[in-house]
Amino acid sequence: AVVSTQSGHYGRELMDMLSGTPVSSRSNGAPVSVAALQNILQNMPSNGGAPKESVTPASVISKEAIDGLLECPDTVAKLEQHLPEALRGNPETMRGTLNSPQFQQGLQLFSSAFKSGQLAPLMKSLGFTDSAGNAAAGGDFEAFVRAVADATKEKEKDDVEEDMALD
Repeated sequence: AVVSTQSGHYGRELMDMLSGTPVSSRSNGAPVSVAALQNILQNMPSNGGAPKESVTPASVISKEAIDGLLECPDTVAKLEQHLPEALRGNPETMRGTLNSPQFQQGLQLFSSAFKSGQLAPLMKSLGFTDSAGNAAAGGDFEAFVRAVADATKEKEKDDVEEDMALD
């Protein structure tokens, strides 16, 4: 129970990184750096010597994580950009859909496919970086999240530089 509770906490931190939740919206107000995340993941308890519990999309995108994300208006606005019109503008409808058994079943299937490495070609064809594609090939969701976060930061930096050049 300790490991699953702690992995839920770490899952929320990973979701914060993915969603771009502002530091002030996080529960403890502290920024999460890649080094801090790596430290957290390396120091997770290992169930009395057993291998560490693997992190999967389904373990990260829990009901608690979804509920927490939907409390932040900025995160909701970012999520809505990627959703059908029917789910936009009503966080309760979004919450119901994301917590529905159908969504959870789909997430479990996605997690199984990701963990098996079967999604690597898809990730690469969708334009994810080589490091994200390689992490997907190995079924390593933690490395995938790090690679996507790094690529996002790099793209945002490039976008800012491009905007400055246009001015």
